[in-house]
Amino acid sequence: NFCQSVGLDITKEPVPVAPSAHYMMGGVKTDVWGRTNIENLYACGEVACTAVHGANRLASNSLLDTLVFAKRVVDTSVNPHGSWPRPSADGNVSATLVLRQTVCGSMPAPSREALQDQMWRNLGIERQGSRILLTARILNAWEKTMAQPTDGPSHELSNMVLLGRLIAESALLRQESRGSHYRSDFPDTSLEWEKHIVLSQAN
Repeated sequence: NFCQSVGLDITKEPVPVAPSAHYMMGGVKTDVWGRTNIENLYACGEVACTAVHGANRLASNSLLDTLVFAKRVVDTSVNPHGSWPRPSADGNVSATLVLRQTVCGSMPAPSREALQDQMWRNLGIERQGSRILLTARILNAWEKTMAQPTDGPSHELSNMVLLGRLIAESALLRQESRGSHYRSDFPDTSLEWEKHIVLSQAN
């Protein structure tokens, strides 16, 4: 098992505990019935953004989501033409994932470790616009220059770079501080930003 693989014996010594941070509050945008904007594609649980927990919790990772939204996905998928109301998209900020200018000067080569370093330093606990923009440009450059993924690790890195871009672009757009999103250049919460940011791929 995992404990044995890392040299731990929990029958003889306490399990080591260390602090960590979570700062990805979004996910696949769904309505309250688990429907996405793609017909017959549903999402619930940790992959989805149902927003029932507010701005300072990982989206959709509780028993509420397991019990409520899983059942709703089953109900709507079994009877897709039922009278399930669709909520209005008013109040969302919709944007496309933009192409950024190539970074000047030296740039780290794409790797899992380099990505973790960028995300921790520039999109972690405290954020600042110019640092977020730097990371957005680096990740955009990586995405344009990385080879097509061919195996599990390369697919994983490609997906992580894309997810990092989504986080960076959303953090740039949200010019306020809310929940675990703290921007030192916009330290106050703004009523104008009481809304979701929905990013989509440009056509």
